[in-house]
Amino acid sequence: MIDEYAQLKKIIADTIKTAAITQTLNFDLFFQQMEGAFQSSGFRDDKSNDEIKSIFLLHVGAAGDFVLTTPAIRTVRENFPGAFITLVVNEKIFKLAELCPYVNEVLPFNQKPIIDPLQNIILDAAIFSAEHLWKRRFDKAICLGFVNHVSRNFLMYFSGARERCAWLFEEIDKIFITHCGLPSSKYKNHEVIINFYMLQGYGLKTGNTDIEVWFNGADLYAARRLLKNFGEGRIKIAVSIGANSPARKYPIEKYLAAFKVLVDKGAALVIFGGPSELDDAKFLENNLPEGSVKNFVEVGAGWRVDVAAMSLTDMYIGNFTGACDIAAALHKPVIALSRVARDIKNFYDRLNEAERYRPWGTDSIIIQPEHQLEECRLKPNYQGCTAKKAHCIAQIEPSEIVDAFDKMLEVLREDF
Repeated sequence: MIDEYAQLKKIIADTIKTAAITQTLNFDLFFQQMEGAFQSSGFRDDKSNDEIKSIFLLHVGAAGDFVLTTPAIRTVRENFPGAFITLVVNEKIFKLAELCPYVNEVLPFNQKPIIDPLQNIILDAAIFSAEHLWKRRFDKAICLGFVNHVSRNFLMYFSGARERCAWLFEEIDKIFITHCGLPSSKYKNHEVIINFYMLQGYGLKTGNTDIEVWFNGADLYAARRLLKNFGEGRIKIAVSIGANSPARKYPIEKYLAAFKVLVDKGAALVIFGGPSELDDAKFLENNLPEGSVKNFVEVGAGWRVDVAAMSLTDMYIGNFTGACDIAAALHKPVIALSRVARDIKNFYDRLNEAERYRPWGTDSIIIQPEHQLEECRLKPNYQGCTAKKAHCIAQIEPSEIVDAFDKMLEVLREDF
């Protein structure tokens, strides 16, 4: 049987061998050869008058970014109800995306850190495409989310899609992308709306902006078993103590001070986080009254069981991270602690992290430090604080968490 992709595969194999020997990659030659092979194999044939039959969706962001992208995924399906849609996500959040009802398949990609050698990132994207994407003969590729991970361009290009749509961050992006979303003053809006601007620019109709998360009956059953008899008659609070940056993490000792008061007020805590938060979770568990903490970090149940467990809580309190968006998608009231000071003023102000990623579609209170610390004011950044430790965020007092809890209790009572 003739391998219709033999020419493409040979170029990749020869390039890998050369790169291994020389420790370099002839970028221009590689892409010139690949483009010629794509064209001769029919990947670039103009079928603009034909129905869109296959679509490649790519998301290279983290968990929270993905949840905020779910309205865009749903919108693509609504615009192309008969298309075969493949969604590729970072393997770290694969379980969060696995049950997406708007696509035909979800594939995990081992997204290397941006500090990895460029040739490794390029070749990984090429090999992944050869193994998983070329057989789909995509008519259209869309990269969702306002995220500029280095693997984005290469996955879009190597997918073979003749039409490739994504945000334009740098002029070099035009090598990989055929339809570019361009910057505008509208970027000051929320991430959900930013995605919709892009889809509208490609001629798609947009509507419902509700964000979503998905789990199944087995996940819910496991979560209920783990929470059986826990916190009965108490306000169950989902607590996330993790974050992808040290500057986003509120000091655990200050959390403890606040949580002691909340437990006295009738709260029970369900603590979530990754493996690196195990010590902090145990610290809270060991220093709060027995029976007031359920340590899901230690359980290590996985994304979907964690989401199902969060659905059984009453509100969220924790760091300003992806867990906020999961809680919002579950329509839980959110109290989030942000590193971004209220007085942040710099050239990135239109992308203020605390506004761009504000919990969507739910009641929320964002607790922020009043002022940037001096060294952060001298290094403007839309994140507000990029220290390698809890820095600006550490100015928030535990009493502010307690006050926010009291206010959110009033909201809960009004809802009932």
